[in-house]
Amino acid sequence: MATKITKAAEDVEELKTTLRRWQQIEDQSVAQTSAIMARTHNPLIQLVMEIIRQDSTMHKRVQQVILDSLDKQAFSLTPEELGDVWDLIEKHAAAEKETIELAEKARKNCRLFVQRHLLTYLTEDELKHDRLLNQLEDFKRKLYPYV
Repeated sequence: MATKITKAAEDVEELKTTLRRWQQIEDQSVAQTSAIMARTHNPLIQLVMEIIRQDSTMHKRVQQVILDSLDKQAFSLTPEELGDVWDLIEKHAAAEKETIELAEKARKNCRLFVQRHLLTYLTEDELKHDRLLNQLEDFKRKLYPYV
């Protein structure tokens, strides 16, 4: 039993070390993309660098929330907390589904190379939002197993 606890503690420490190193790389990414943006006036390059920079900033924030959940306070979610906003989440999920349809329609109808790639990026991002909202629905099922 003590071996399992020790292994679990080691796994958590390794996860924390990995996340901290990853945060350092995200900081480098923010600096690098900012430097690239400062050296170009090309709107496409600037856009791609800005997307990556914002994603890197968000990645670091998510990593910090994970670290905080391990070091300070574990995640918790009560049925009341989820219930208070569930109707808003459902409305937002419907809007995300509509944006996925629009993004896919625009991408399918676009014959321009660069624009099509940007529309693919937007489609993938909207699909990511849909997956995140579906994860909240999974949390809801765990809180309300008979729903």
